[in-house]
Amino acid sequence: MSNSNPNDTKLEQQRSDSAEAALKGQTEDNHNENSEAAAERIAANLESAKEDR
Repeated sequence: MSNSNPNDTKLEQQRSDSAEAALKGQTEDNHNENSEAAAERIAANLESAKEDR
């Protein structure tokens, strides 16, 4: 038997859930930062286009 103590599986599941939540948070943060940076570049390009006219 690999898991003789049933509490071990609960602990492993908590670790897994915690790791998943941390990765999800990092991914969402990166997405938001990338989206904001892209929006700023688009706004800057629009301003440049207006100035060129």
